[in-house]
This record gives sequence, structure tokens and C-alpha cells, in this order.
Amino acid sequence: MKIKGVNSGKLDRISGARVNSGKGRAARGGKSRSTGSDDVAISSAARLSGLAGEAVANAPEIRAELVESIKEALESGSYSVSNLEVADRILRQVLMEGKRSL
Repeated sequence: MKIKGVNSGKLDRISGARVNSGKGRAARGGKSRSTGSDDVAISSAARLSGLAGEAVANAPEIRAELVESIKEALESGSYSVSNLEVADRILRQVLMEGKRSL
């Protein structure tokens, strides 16, 4: 299998993978003993990265325990927010988004 536009040397250094493309003698005009299958080894760092990605994908976007406590405070009338604190957080978020876009 050949992936166009990818330098396998760079790919090996990045992922720690070994890729057997099955070229061997066939590329030089001789008979190939290749079975037509490709071997790929994935590094432990790549496996860990995959597991972390799965954990993030499976994590709930809403923290139910936090939402429930705020609901209870709203219903009881004990939930209060400082106007200055809200303004401060809005400004901080706008400034951080501005930095990211630079």
C-alpha cells in the first residue's frame, strides 16, 4: 500500500511505526514473496493518545452535578451572581479569543 505525499521516513519518526509496503523484489523486477498484506506497529505514545481521544469523545459535555446544584440554588432564590464578575469573565474570554486568532 502506498500513501501518496507521505515520506515514510518522517512518518516513522513521528509515530514510531514500522510500515512494510511489500515492495521488496517486485520493485526491482524480481518475484515478490509478499502476501499482499501490510504490517503496522503503533507506538505506546500513539496508543495513549488514542485512548485520551476516546475518553474526551465519551465524556459528557454537561456536568450534571454542577447543573443540579445551580438549579437548586435558582429554585430556592439563593443563587446570586456579581455583575462585576460576569463582566470580568466576558472580557477575559474575549481577550483570550483575540490572542488565539493572532
